[in-house]
Amino acid sequence: MRLKMSALLGVVMPMLLLVAGCGSGSSTPSANTKTVQAGPLQVWVDAPRVSAVKAFEKAYPKIKVQMNIINDNIGNDALRGKFELFNKSGSGWPDVIFFPTNSDISWASSSQIGYTANLTNLVPKSIQNGYAPAAIAACKVGGKLVCLRNDDAADVLWYNAKLFKEWGYTPPKTWPQYEALGLKIAKQHPGYYVGIIGSDYTFDRYFWGSGCPANQLVGANKVKIDLTSPNCTRMVNLLDTLLKAKVVSTVGLFSSQSKAVAQKLVMTPGATWYGEFEFKDAWNIPAGQITSTTPLTWPGFPYTGDEGGGLWGMSSHISGKMQQNALKFIEFVTTNPKNQVALAPTFPAYGPDDNAWLQKNVLSSNYFADPAQVAASFKQAIKMVWTGHPYTQFDPDGIWDTTVVPALEQGKTLAQVWPTYQKDLVNYAQLYGYSVTQ
Repeated sequence: MRLKMSALLGVVMPMLLLVAGCGSGSSTPSANTKTVQAGPLQVWVDAPRVSAVKAFEKAYPKIKVQMNIINDNIGNDALRGKFELFNKSGSGWPDVIFFPTNSDISWASSSQIGYTANLTNLVPKSIQNGYAPAAIAACKVGGKLVCLRNDDAADVLWYNAKLFKEWGYTPPKTWPQYEALGLKIAKQHPGYYVGIIGSDYTFDRYFWGSGCPANQLVGANKVKIDLTSPNCTRMVNLLDTLLKAKVVSTVGLFSSQSKAVAQKLVMTPGATWYGEFEFKDAWNIPAGQITSTTPLTWPGFPYTGDEGGGLWGMSSHISGKMQQNALKFIEFVTTNPKNQVALAPTFPAYGPDDNAWLQKNVLSSNYFADPAQVAASFKQAIKMVWTGHPYTQFDPDGIWDTTVVPALEQGKTLAQVWPTYQKDLVNYAQLYGYSVTQ
């Protein structure tokens, strides 16, 4: 789980506590030169990952770690700029990084930056095979494994079991059923909501699992952007219908207004981390009300979306003992139960840790209305994420925040703003050097 930030060209946000020149690479300016480093392992993480670093230090006391905390809301251009400077100077790269946004993997693994190490033959196959294909797909770029996934953020259907029971409703299984129930709720219980479509992950939540080609890779540095596809317009029509019925809110997921909306939120698609971070901690919905079930799907298209789930990358500029230590680190934080089960608050992407994590955080929890159903939905959803929506240097979800949300706040429909959204996606893709087919 992570917060989102628009990945827009020219956006520069401050990095916190970054030590200039951390990492002790050689003075060779080439981005791809392998260098042997001396000294502690240089690790960059956001604040929520500090506990993982400390767990590693406890497990491997002989491996010294220099931890630098970075702002988890920095735009991907700001971080990329840092790495471009490192490439010019021949030093400064972290040995391991938890990327602030998942889209960072696109530039970090590019030939222009050349930061991420090829892990294909470095990470044991037993670990690679422990990930569901959909969970590890984001880390496979150009046929190479370039990162390891931290947590799963697949979308399930969250709903208020207390209200469903009182009102005699059955949870929908498909998007058309979701729309029909939303209209029924609008008529029978005005003032209640079935979704949130303001800023933060909205495109991922609704359009990723619909197969909408907003940034579909079709070749080397070539993307397909076609918002006129039926896989896009069917969701536009559904959301416009629910917008007109006033049962979806245009507030942002993390906005100050979302808590008030959540008090009357009957159901919503949402990531596996919503239970702990949104319903419980942010929105303070009482225990015993919230549960989740299997993801909503379109007939003939059995996929869901994904909202986050962080990525760990390792430097290509190290070798020998430093490379071995870095490998131990990323394997520990992504797969070892001492971190992923004992400490991590989010559902592990690494499959062998799932059952123990679910037992600790879901089945033994006193929060969910139906813990067994929640656990089953999590395990099912991670297998259903559509892999046709990659992470690219332009972010459809971030551009949604800057293009679509203001239009909705002005009272426009999605259909009215859709051509502008298409145009902006194409413009940003081209600015980042992609060839675009529409």
